Amino acid sequence: MKFENNGIALYRRYRPQKFSEVAGQSVAVDVLVKSLERSLVGHAYLFSGPRGCGKTTAARLLAKALNCLSPLGCEPCCECKNCLAITAGESLDVIEIDGASNNGVDEVRELKTHVTLAPFSSRYKVYIIDEVHMLSIAAFNALLKTLEEPPAHVVFILATTEAHKVPVTIRSRCQHIPFHRIGTREIHDRLTMVCSAEGFPAAPDALWEIARQADGALRDALSMLEQISGLGKEIALSDVETVLGQVGRPSMERWLSGWRDADLETFVELDRMLSGGASPQRFIEELFSLVRNLWLAARWKDASDALDVSEQEKEYLKKEAPLWEPAALESLMRFLAELMPQTRMGLRIDVLCGLLMTKVTQLKDPPKSLQSTNISSGLPAPAAVSERPAVKPAAPPVRVPPPAPAAKPEEPLDASAWKQYPEDKWSDALRDAREKEFLLYCALLDAKPFVDEGRGGALVLDMAERYCYEVLRLDRHRQPLLKNVLAFFQDAPEVVLRCGERWVSCSVSQVQTAEPAGKKKANEPGAENFSPPLSPPEREPETAGSRSVTSVPFAGLVQEVTRWMGGEVIMVRSGESAESGESDEYESVTDESSGEK
Repeated sequence: MKFENNGIALYRRYRPQKFSEVAGQSVAVDVLVKSLERSLVGHAYLFSGPRGCGKTTAARLLAKALNCLSPLGCEPCCECKNCLAITAGESLDVIEIDGASNNGVDEVRELKTHVTLAPFSSRYKVYIIDEVHMLSIAAFNALLKTLEEPPAHVVFILATTEAHKVPVTIRSRCQHIPFHRIGTREIHDRLTMVCSAEGFPAAPDALWEIARQADGALRDALSMLEQISGLGKEIALSDVETVLGQVGRPSMERWLSGWRDADLETFVELDRMLSGGASPQRFIEELFSLVRNLWLAARWKDASDALDVSEQEKEYLKKEAPLWEPAALESLMRFLAELMPQTRMGLRIDVLCGLLMTKVTQLKDPPKSLQSTNISSGLPAPAAVSERPAVKPAAPPVRVPPPAPAAKPEEPLDASAWKQYPEDKWSDALRDAREKEFLLYCALLDAKPFVDEGRGGALVLDMAERYCYEVLRLDRHRQPLLKNVLAFFQDAPEVVLRCGERWVSCSVSQVQTAEPAGKKKANEPGAENFSPPLSPPEREPETAGSRSVTSVPFAGLVQEVTRWMGGEVIMVRSGESAESGESDEYESVTDESSGEK
């Protein structure tokens, strides 16, 4: 590439002019190149990713490749009049729109009036809308139809840093190509190339520090390099720290290693770094990154080779990692993660300095060969202050409680021993329930009473509806059920609530239930027994009026309401209707697809 300095910023002068020059976006570039090779260019694209990662650059390259007069395969020639006009931003067929300042519906309507016009001198008319997520909802709605079915000569390229803010109706009409942060090594290599082309002498560690501070944005890295190069001398690490107001990684490494001695100099160094203009938030983030790398190197010997760091950092990690316990580093990472939101809210420098000193002093271990370590906690063993062995006070005797007696397991239900409970007595029980506990009365309407002679004459309430069963077995409902509603069943040893495979046993004098396997012991309150499905005596179909009632949920409640109202109850599915009849009965409207409602 040939570049001339005409007062243009570095990131503009060194903007890639071909797909092969794009750094760190191999996947996105490969998708675009393959679509060009197969002539399968979409009518709308959505480029999303962090700042400075190459979204607008890729959009311009795609526009050049589509309109180039002498393409070199899938690459633009960069020499024809169309390529030169697009590079200079003078092409009438490549329209770049700032979505942040042209976000109204009127701007989008004006765009729609020009879309149908043919290109002036190119094959395609390309619209590049940057920061498209800033458009208003009305503007998005106005763009929908045009974006879905644009003219054959129009291609839309939408770029955004926040794809989640773009309505799904827009995303579904575009080919979404995500861009990601550029790696630190790739940024370092590009900075080295730029320094060589511009004649900037620079130390490798200074370029690595600029690449780290860029946080995956190559444009930011080139802007930093241009700012530091204004000093007019060889770019050193100290210049990066001074100009950018940040703390370099080597300084952090020296400070963290200095805690092995834990003298006053380490505190002075920390105070100097934080008071020198460094952002506390950025300092904590960089320190977290360093501690994370140390933790990886401490857990896995070869982890440093897999990290995207310089050779100097790899040597530091291999030397320093054996002196730390992974548990201590993990605790320090949690501590730094808790500090991050506090630094964003404006934590004072002296407070932050004190917190860091206290935490790191507690967690830092000396070399393993000099002192033992408590591996479970990651804290160093206390140093001996005297040769006299410490006398441990005698521990008080521990009283061990006797083992609890094993709970007697519940016997399974046996439906063969069930007999129908007298209907007149059950009617009296329901009448009493209606006066005392109306909610329980409604639930009991679904129950069929039986006498279980195998359990000493226990009353078994067999319920078809799970909901009614769950209502009755609640702790706050069992006591009123036994003490008030079913008080006349005191001659029965217990009352069993059953629904399918689930059942609980309740005594009138004391609530006794059984726990499912794996949770509680048998006979503890609030638990259930599970047994294979039983086949109790078949229920006779209930009648209301002159017609039999079909099997519907809460049939007992429906029948009782019918008797009270002296009229008709019609069960209708949601969204349907039925006309009432003349007889004193109710009907259920059924549907094989959804059932009764």
